[in-house]
Parts: sequence; structure tokens; C-alpha cells
Amino acid sequence: MSTRLRAVRAVREGAAALYGAAAAAVVVAPALILDSTATGGGVAPSWQALDLLAVSAVVGLGYGVVCYRRLRRQSTMTRSRPNVWIAAVHALVALALLSSVLLAVVLHELGSMQAPLAGQEWTLLALWGGVQLVAVAVAEGVERGVFRWLTSPERRALAGHGERPVPARHYRRGP
Repeated sequence: MSTRLRAVRAVREGAAALYGAAAAAVVVAPALILDSTATGGGVAPSWQALDLLAVSAVVGLGYGVVCYRRLRRQSTMTRSRPNVWIAAVHALVALALLSSVLLAVVLHELGSMQAPLAGQEWTLLALWGGVQLVAVAVAEGVERGVFRWLTSPERRALAGHGERPVPARHYRRGP
């Protein structure tokens, strides 16, 4: 393997690793924000939000590994590498929106059930983890859907990649 190919491969794998780390960070970010808000406002001691952080870390690290492996595989097996990264960025945006907004909506809607949830910590942890898993599943669906749409034969044909145009010198000019 030539030096150039090794360098390209290293850059490709490094980019996939950075993307996996970014996906994990996006999943863990809401727990970190909640922890800093709760401890900064004096609502809870700093060690109480570690359980939410642990659940988010497990989900985030799992999804980060999935993203890393998928991007590594797709970027070596497909000819449309820009489409792989476009779909990945769309998935990361969907994950960022869903992992924070979906949690806020669910926790807001369950505000009336705060008293029953207060005594059952495992219920809140299961809810937190479940919402994070839903956000990960939707982001994965967005990635796959966008990638399929970008690489569909109909879209490539519309973009002009399906058939080669006939050069102008082959057209007849007048009678």
C-alpha cells in the first residue's frame, strides 16, 4: 500500500472516529447540562446527577461506536463519499435536536407525575434512557433515509449522472 493511500485511509478513519465522538458527546450533553444546572442552582449535590450521566454515557458510547463503524465501512465501500458525510451530518443534527428537545418535552409533560417519580429513581433512569434510545433510533433512520435518497438512481439521473450527454459536435447543424 502506498504512502498516499495510507494517509488517505488514516484521515478517513480519523474523521470517522471524530464523528463517533461527536455523536457520543451529543447524547451525553443533555445530562451534563442538567447536572451543571442542578448543581449551580443548588437544587442537587453534584453526585446525584451521575446516574443520568452514566445512562447517557452508555447510550452515547454505544451509538458513537455504531457511527464510527458505519462511516468507516461506508466510506470504503461506496463511491459517493460526500453523500455518506452529508447523511451523517443530517443524522447528527437530528440527534442534537431530538436528544435535547425530546427530553425537555417528555419531562415537561410528566411534570404532574413528579411526586410518583421522585421515589422511584429507576423509573426516571429508564425514561431518560428510553428517550435517548428513541433519539438515537430516529437519527439512525434519518441517516439511512438521507443516504438512500442521495444515492437513488432516480436522483442521480435527474442530476445528470445516469447517462452521458452527447457532445455538441455530434449534433447535426441545419440541412
